[in-house]
Formats: sequence, structure tokens, C-alpha cells
Amino acid sequence: MSYLLCKECGKYYELKEGKSSFNYERCQCGGKLNYVDSLKTSNIAENSKPQNQKSKGIKWFAVFIGFGFLIISLILTVLALFGTNIPQSAADIPIKLLTEFTVITIFLTIISGITAAYISGSRDYRDGIMNGSLVGVVLGVLLGIFGGVTIFGGGIIIFGSLSIIGGLLGTLLRKLLDKGTSP
Repeated sequence: MSYLLCKECGKYYELKEGKSSFNYERCQCGGKLNYVDSLKTSNIAENSKPQNQKSKGIKWFAVFIGFGFLIISLILTVLALFGTNIPQSAADIPIKLLTEFTVITIFLTIISGITAAYISGSRDYRDGIMNGSLVGVVLGVLLGIFGGVTIFGGGIIIFGSLSIIGGLLGTLLRKLLDKGTSP
């Protein structure tokens, strides 16, 4: 029996027809797959990292995608709620629209955290929290630059917490989908 062995996570996939069925280049974790004739301990040691080194850390591309999704979604939400008549001061915003925008922002922040954690390939909850939460932290920092110290602290805490929830959900989603599929 032959196998495809991941260099990153150590996961292996059984090949029923030998090397001719080797039509996959990447593992579900994103690692490169290598063809091996057997799963002897020496092959695993030579071709993969130990299971405890699966942690991927921060994937800035995934954080950027999650943050980009959040910003574009928020801009589209403002345009959908206000059209071209965007209020110039907070006093001009009807409370109903402000409430709707707040609820939408909460959901979009969580979805952005999910997006960042999922795209990063996070299978470890710590990595999912890091990648997801950075979306909210970056938003909090940007709000603080324009709004002051109070908004800076509050934005990081609120948006960081919401995107942490998203990071956990994105990691859970990645794990559930990995269980249900294999190359």
C-alpha cells in the first residue's frame, strides 16, 4: 500500500491504486504532499513535522482578507442604509438606523473573524483566535486613530472580542469540514 504524506501536519492519505492515483499536490492544511511506499516510522520522521508543531501562527494574508471583507461590507451597509444622503453629524442619524447599523456591524465583525480564521487554515483554536481577533484589533486601532483614546480602547476590546468569537467559529468550521472531506 502507498500513501501521500503531508510534510506540515503529518496527515497521510491512502492510495488504493499506487502512484497513478497521485493527483493531489496539497494537504487540507496547505502542506505539500509527498508520495511514500509505506508508513514506516523513518518515513514519517523524514517527511513530516511532529504533530505538536502544527501551529501555524498569524497569517497576515488571511487577516487582510478578513479585514477587507469587513471594511467593504461596512461601506456597502452604510450605502444601503443611507444611500447618498449620509449624515454629517451623529445627531442627524435616526436611532432606528443607528441600531440597525450596530447589529449589522456586530454580525459582520464576527463573520470577518470567521473568514480570517478559515482562510488561515487554523485548526488550532489558539491560531484561530489570533487570526480572527486581529481583524477586530486592526479596526479598533483605525477607529482610535480617527476617534481618540476612548474609542481606541473600546474599539479594540469590542471588535477584538467579536472577531475572537469569529476566530473560534472559523476554526471549528475548518475542523468540521476537514473531518468530512479528504483528498
